[in-house]
Amino acid sequence: MYDVLIVDDEPVARQSLRYLIDWEELGFTVKGEAQDGQQALDMLRDDRYALVLTDIRMPVVNGLEMAAAMQEFTDTPVVILSGYDDFAYAREGLRLGVKEYLLKPVDEEDLIALLKKLAAGMREQQLLEKRQRLGLSAGRDQLLRRWVHGQIAPRELEEQLRLLGLRADEERYACLLLELDYIADGEMPDRDTELMRFAIRNIAEELTNGCGYVFEESEERIGVLLGGPASGMGPDDCRRWGERLLSSAVKYAKAPVTVGIGGSVGSAADIKQSWSESEEALDGKFLSGTGTVLLPHGKSEAGDGEPDTLRALEAEVLEMARSCRRAETIRALGRLWECIRVEQVPESRAKMSVLELFIQLFRMMKEQGASHDRLFAPSLGDYDRIMRIKTMDELLRFTEGKCVDVVEAMQRTKEVRPNKIVAEVKRIVLEQYGGPISLREVAATIYMNPNYLGKLFKANTDQSFNDYVLQVRMEKAKELLLHTDKKVYEIAQEVGFSELDWFYKRFKAYTGVSTGDYRNAR
Repeated sequence: MYDVLIVDDEPVARQSLRYLIDWEELGFTVKGEAQDGQQALDMLRDDRYALVLTDIRMPVVNGLEMAAAMQEFTDTPVVILSGYDDFAYAREGLRLGVKEYLLKPVDEEDLIALLKKLAAGMREQQLLEKRQRLGLSAGRDQLLRRWVHGQIAPRELEEQLRLLGLRADEERYACLLLELDYIADGEMPDRDTELMRFAIRNIAEELTNGCGYVFEESEERIGVLLGGPASGMGPDDCRRWGERLLSSAVKYAKAPVTVGIGGSVGSAADIKQSWSESEEALDGKFLSGTGTVLLPHGKSEAGDGEPDTLRALEAEVLEMARSCRRAETIRALGRLWECIRVEQVPESRAKMSVLELFIQLFRMMKEQGASHDRLFAPSLGDYDRIMRIKTMDELLRFTEGKCVDVVEAMQRTKEVRPNKIVAEVKRIVLEQYGGPISLREVAATIYMNPNYLGKLFKANTDQSFNDYVLQVRMEKAKELLLHTDKKVYEIAQEVGFSELDWFYKRFKAYTGVSTGDYRNAR
């Protein structure tokens, strides 16, 4: 949330502005009020504000004098609100860095539009500043990823945590995993996707401040490691954390997310278990749909009366499928069904077995890089279909068909070599860089899992998919600037940028010079 300071010598005007709009819906909160410029300056020196809205004509220190004084110690943006339609005031305000000049009485729609514009600019500036920081944030994220994946020795973990100012002395820990559902549709521009991911991460960091750490697991996923006393880390506590993250993302970032919850563990060394459970929980999204909080799928404990043979046969089906042995998978499934009949397993337990089997098949496909969108997606309605099935024979046929499809998809993936995959990705990018293009869309085209494809591409090219797309677009833009007389906006559109300002910024960041200077150097 961005904190706002309202400055006006009329109490009624301040109250009117405070209640004119739903500030929180736009990402702002009115944190303070001042009756003149001097009081506002004192408040700005004592506290941080993201935005100042001020009248011009006030006693003691007026709005323009205040804006001038602010330049000495803060870059907080200022918006002038005045009943005096005087161009001289507006011109002086612009010279002092005032962002906007609105007339009283303030129109609700004008103010909302202005705040949306300012919020977008603030998010972009925060993102740029974050990129420019030293490698502390990236190093912190890398350490947290290694920690939750169990890829760091205890002695090294202790040393790295101390260097980064982190701690690992809580009674209990639990992992939460957020998946950014809005990336799945592939319709949001890369710039908006990046800004939205940044906004959601900020929300997660605000909510977990002092009781957890946030890190980026991948372009689509954000991890949260919670820590605290045992009394506050039970299953219901963790679920409530997930619900707060989900509702805050929807409310403040207007972005749908799905949250997977891992169970709490008693030591830093066991965090990998909680992380695995959060991943497993999130993998149930294809059954439950998006925008939900998911708990780990419970497994029956030994000694609960369930036949050991049933558990062993379930594992055998998965092993045969993992080995891409089609006929053996079908036979293993037949043996499982025969056991279900002989042991008179209840219908509800048989259906639960199928649901858990599907989740494990889904995880298996992701791990091996096979495309799963056509086999596992909420839109397919597999959960409802399984629940509606009336006979065991029908349930077997449906399960058998899914298993065979999974085996065949994984077999196709194994037959394709990594260098051939990378070459195909590059070919698609070179053909489609002029329009919207996403890793998910490319992955679907070549029948691969997008997360796996992203890792494979980076491992074989030493750059991410998005960096490669940017490189292709920038190199083509350079070529067009040097060898054609096309307008810059035409070139921007031709290389896939719908917003000219964003193209200018990316081009200068990539080349170190503006488009004009680059063209003039030819």
